[in-house]
Amino acid sequence: MKAIINGNCLNGGQSRVEIITDDKFSLFFHEDSFTPVAIPLNLDNVVVENHLVSLVRPVRVDVVEHLFSALYGLNLYDVRVDAYDKELPFFDGSSKQYTEKLKTLATDNKPETCSAQEKILVSHNSSYLLYEPTGQDRLIIDMELFHPFIGTQKICLEIDEESYISEIAPSRTFAFTDDSDPRLKDLPPYGIGITKDDIYSHEPLRYENEFVRHKILDLLGDLYVIKKKLNGKITGRNTSHLLNLEFAREFIKRI
Repeated sequence: MKAIINGNCLNGGQSRVEIITDDKFSLFFHEDSFTPVAIPLNLDNVVVENHLVSLVRPVRVDVVEHLFSALYGLNLYDVRVDAYDKELPFFDGSSKQYTEKLKTLATDNKPETCSAQEKILVSHNSSYLLYEPTGQDRLIIDMELFHPFIGTQKICLEIDEESYISEIAPSRTFAFTDDSDPRLKDLPPYGIGITKDDIYSHEPLRYENEFVRHKILDLLGDLYVIKKKLNGKITGRNTSHLLNLEFAREFIKRI
């Protein structure tokens, strides 16, 4: 079975990615008629620029975080990803369209899991991620987001395929900005712009606390680099891709 995914990119173009089940994870970039180039998925190959995540060696593929989040949410770790453009589809700024296509690849096979035996804390100013082992075969995420424009949003979820599809995947990316931002006058068909006085979106919010849900979406995408499903509890506040990847690095060291 193959999932063929076509969609709009942040750069305004279109791109295609194809995914099939395999015996392990691999990602290949195709350019013209040349032999596809394998890009290893490891922390040394991951970079964050302008709040977006890319794999960069030996060639670069941009905006991988929402695809990886959907793969994590659907327990798809043993897949081959073939990217035919330098940027993956962004769609509406969520992972909803990815999950809709990837559901055809879902199997009853249980993914390999991992857990640390001690607490892990990474922090920067008021932002932090805290991992606590629970001895249970499940992952709970308790996330908080604070910003003066929106106040405090919170959510606590057990992450499984059902909760990911219904509670996390539809949440869209967002940016805090001001009313002079020219993007707000011609808002692209993805994401949400938040100012001190208003929220700009092509459609109504999908959840009252959509923004903190997207923080979980991004966290799961960044944790996909571990290549295993995590067990335990993660508590977070005001997270970012950089903090998520710092946490992933510490977690890998502990296991």
